[in-house]
Amino acid sequence: MRSTLIIVFLFASSCLLGQHKEAMMSINGTKLFVKTIGKGEPIVVVHGGPGMNHTYFMPHIHQLTKDYQVILYDQRASGQSATPSPDSVTLSFFADDIEGIRKATGQDKITLLAHSWGAIPAMEYAKRYPEQTKAIIFCNSIPLNKDFDNEMKENQLRKTSGLDSTDRSIIMGSPNFKAGKASAYRKLLLLSFRNSFAKQSNFHKLNFDLPANYVTASGALYAGLGKELLSYDYYPDLKQMPFPVLVMYGEEDAIPAKSQEMITDNAPNSQIEVFKKSGHFIFIEEKKKFGAEINKFMKGLR
Repeated sequence: MRSTLIIVFLFASSCLLGQHKEAMMSINGTKLFVKTIGKGEPIVVVHGGPGMNHTYFMPHIHQLTKDYQVILYDQRASGQSATPSPDSVTLSFFADDIEGIRKATGQDKITLLAHSWGAIPAMEYAKRYPEQTKAIIFCNSIPLNKDFDNEMKENQLRKTSGLDSTDRSIIMGSPNFKAGKASAYRKLLLLSFRNSFAKQSNFHKLNFDLPANYVTASGALYAGLGKELLSYDYYPDLKQMPFPVLVMYGEEDAIPAKSQEMITDNAPNSQIEVFKKSGHFIFIEEKKKFGAEINKFMKGLR
């Protein structure tokens, strides 16, 4: 196991939602940005991507901080975290980063809240560290193998309009995009999520920041993860994971429902909850239900 060195917190401040700490931590040879909000049972949030960061959860995740210690972080080569060389951007490093965060925050076991692509590093962690995994909450998980890729692309295409294609061309033809400006890539990413909501007006509630080095960091991500992302299958691994699993997904998501059902088909101690008025961001579109389902699940762990 790689050694873990923890750098002191840069600052700590109290806020209306409880304890709020932000830190740059040196974990497994790279510096990771970690934000901890609230008190109580710990929940580690594993963001989607690859290449996104924790900011798109804000402020929607705040409702959980009333009862739980919510630990958000930017994955390596993402957000405010450092960009190491591609040979240290692998799923094993992603899993060891979560383990480093567990140790740094003094937890015996952790519950993972994994959104979208975050399900992949979460599964890699649970596979490598089953004794330290208390539970997993899958939130709009991408499929855990490649079998659903074509169906998912077809679902996305059905949601794409001529206006989307035009707007995409305008952004990609802009001087800022050609110059690799993070502001232009942010617009492109936002556009890619415009049809990810059951109610399109909810799209305006989605917000996130991208670092100035987004293009360079993304290059390192895909250079490091590229081969691993070509082929994987975590469904069989679920059979060996006895801890509780909650699957939550939006009925209007482009991600096939069968891929979500296969999680509960394989995980022996699992349950599923469908959000009928949501797409890919259930914590935005059905915030109250999202909080209520997590509360009910977490209480069952005690």
